[in-house]
Amino acid sequence: MLLFVMIYMAFCALNFGYDVGTFGGVQGMQSFTTMFGQHDPNTGLYVLPGWLSSVMTATPFLGKALGCICAGALAERWGRRAAVLGLCISSIVGALLQVTANSAAQFTVGRVITFAMTGMAIVVVPIYQAETAPKVLRGMFTSTIQLMIVLGQLIATLVTYGTQDIPEPRGWQIPVGLQLTIPVVILAFLPLLPESPRWLLSHGRKGDALRSLRKLRGSASDEEVSKEIEAIEYAPANEQQGSWSDVFSGKHRVRTMVAVLVMFGQQITGQAFPSQYGVVFYLSQGFGSQAFLFNVISNVIALAAVVITLFHVDSVGRRPVLLVGGAFMGAFLFILGGMGTLVSSTTNVHERNMIVASLMMFSFFFNLSWAPISYVVVSETAALCVKEKTNLLACVVSVLTTFITSFTCPYLINPQYAGLGSKVGFVYGSFAFAMVGLAYFLIPELKGRTLEEVDQLFESKVPLRKFGGVRTMTAEELYQGDLAPRGRGIGGGKLHDNGSDAS
Repeated sequence: MLLFVMIYMAFCALNFGYDVGTFGGVQGMQSFTTMFGQHDPNTGLYVLPGWLSSVMTATPFLGKALGCICAGALAERWGRRAAVLGLCISSIVGALLQVTANSAAQFTVGRVITFAMTGMAIVVVPIYQAETAPKVLRGMFTSTIQLMIVLGQLIATLVTYGTQDIPEPRGWQIPVGLQLTIPVVILAFLPLLPESPRWLLSHGRKGDALRSLRKLRGSASDEEVSKEIEAIEYAPANEQQGSWSDVFSGKHRVRTMVAVLVMFGQQITGQAFPSQYGVVFYLSQGFGSQAFLFNVISNVIALAAVVITLFHVDSVGRRPVLLVGGAFMGAFLFILGGMGTLVSSTTNVHERNMIVASLMMFSFFFNLSWAPISYVVVSETAALCVKEKTNLLACVVSVLTTFITSFTCPYLINPQYAGLGSKVGFVYGSFAFAMVGLAYFLIPELKGRTLEEVDQLFESKVPLRKFGGVRTMTAEELYQGDLAPRGRGIGGGKLHDNGSDAS
């Protein structure tokens, strides 16, 4: 059941990656640009003007923000399963509008509605996975959302690579239309998905919570399941749903800041450049049809990076991966920018290959670190009583950041505007190094902790970077009244700082 839950919830994010990967390739297809773009007399080809590329790429993120808001409300009031149902409906409607589009306006509206689905996914999937996964597997569970995003991008790049030379509209309609497949599969298996026991408890449905947890824990005895339910119920965080003022209150302010910071850092470091404009950028560097192949290779590398993180995040921890990965991201972006300062970089084959390699290595380390770890941190940081609201706020900040980077990217790289080209690496690389510094001081290590232990950590007043050395008590220990001299956590007394700096 746990394996099913992990795969099923991650599958909800597959269309997210597939849509991003699809449009990244589709906007470089002649079948698409002939229908929606303009003729360029210099090259004899049809191209999307910079302003239209910005609108079609960036505007959907407003729909993603709306999806975040709707998912937060659905997940809080009617449950996590209701939010999953909502994302399926949004995905189907948006895909139908896109595949039948005869105008750029209709296609963009379809993308906006489809992206509402992506907003729902990044809110409800991490919440559900964090609430149902055993603490020793929570990092792996939550990392699967990025795994499926990248897998969706890879599938999309393979499809667009195969249809790029089809001259008729079906050249772009085939990859776009395949988006209808995934939500149908999700809907078919939705009745098998147990509701979150923690959500059921927060709504006074203890009997339903017991039945749900029995499904999730498989061979565990009734006594063990009852004990876990009692322990969760005992934790103060499960007493009642908090208000928006609680999100910014003194008790939760730091937790909100951590969630917002990590989701902001995920997007400000420039992932929109390779993921959404990679094909267009490679085409501008004179690589021709190789641009689509590079896009495929980049996503294969990214998928390998996420798989590595998937199996090591719960042993290595969150902070080391963020810090090391972020440093390498900044380094390769600076190498990319350095190549852009060379006059011969557009003609010298070795320098052009270095540009491609730098961009691919940035994608590797992004998907090794900030891409999956951000979802892990945001899912385990927020208190349960304000989890939906905190995740909603963090995801909206992430979406707005992505909107800004996606909208401005064509104006930064295109020669008719800022004309930075590869030198845009200096811009995003600077943000990457800045986020490494902020992560060192402000992103805590929460591996191996129950969500109830996380509550104790934030109440301990220990500096965030030293959370890894704090001794906490499990909710079971608190419930059983185990108040030995080693410390008492939420129930009273002080937590102990072992003096280690878990960086």
